[in-house]
Amino acid sequence: MGGQPAGPMELGEHATEPWEKLITAMVGSLRRRGLMTVDELRRAIEDLSQQDYQKPYFERWSGAIIDLWEEKGLLSRDEVEAKMSEINKRLEG
Repeated sequence: MGGQPAGPMELGEHATEPWEKLITAMVGSLRRRGLMTVDELRRAIEDLSQQDYQKPYFERWSGAIIDLWEEKGLLSRDEVEAKMSEINKRLEG
């Protein structure tokens, strides 16, 4: 991972959360629309702070995507977090 020491890779099957599938679909859509490249995503993941880089795989992806949106002036982290809060409130109520 990013040239850093790591343990063995987990190669077994694992359950995928619905939000993880959504992140994968979002990456594909952003790429097809020319809003993000694989290289940009990789660079954004590698630029994450040491603390953020230790997060699980799809959490790193989502953080890197938001960083790219901010860099490109598409959306701010505050806008994304506000929308996420709005969605969570709807789901709870």
